[in-house]
Amino acid sequence: MGVPFIVFAGSFPRKNEVKIAKQAGAKVLCFASTESIATRMIDYGADALILEGSEAGGHIGHVSTTVLIQQVLFKFPEIPIFIAGGIATGKMICHLFLMGASGVQMGTIFAMAEESPAHPAFKEKFKTARAREAFATPQYDSSLPVVAVRALKNKGIEDFGNLQLNLLRKMKNNEISRLEAQFQVENFWIGALRKAVQEGDIERGSLMAGQSVGLINEIKPVKRIIEDLICEAKEEFLNIKKLCT
Repeated sequence: MGVPFIVFAGSFPRKNEVKIAKQAGAKVLCFASTESIATRMIDYGADALILEGSEAGGHIGHVSTTVLIQQVLFKFPEIPIFIAGGIATGKMICHLFLMGASGVQMGTIFAMAEESPAHPAFKEKFKTARAREAFATPQYDSSLPVVAVRALKNKGIEDFGNLQLNLLRKMKNNEISRLEAQFQVENFWIGALRKAVQEGDIERGSLMAGQSVGLINEIKPVKRIIEDLICEAKEEFLNIKKLCT
């Protein structure tokens, strides 16, 4: 279709998939949540990385943004690297640029935008949430591998815990395969996210949010969000320039 950029998200591509995307003439961006994954994606031929720390919302890795910056951003200056996870201010964007980042990816702040199709109840919950309320779900047993999900704590999180325990019991009794159990886990999150975002069920639905939710307390248009971020970043650049002269 001639698209200029292809972003592999939600999973990590195989080397051949990156090759096919590049042969189509697109610049390829790949997510990385650990140093080893970042190295692999670069070896595969990725044109840029999106380095996502565990502060992010939704399905996450286990390494924080600050550590990934030191492990990857500082180590691979030859490739454009975008930083994600826990970013919600222009000041932070400014300092990430100064550290060598090519840009940032922000999710939680835009989930609260006026144009966001998320239910009003979903946005209102975000507006009053604290950073510590957005926590990662645990894996109860290694026999049922579960990718951590960061979301606001509610009854839906408790439901997920009970689901894991029930699936582990069924696996132990050979009533269900591990593959089917993992499918049910992912199916749970799809349904729970729909409940929260589309139906406004903030008790049983999945309120996937990054820890930056604690920095956001206003619902405003996308245009103003971007203008405010740029204005704050520029102001911080000028402040730093004054300190250095």
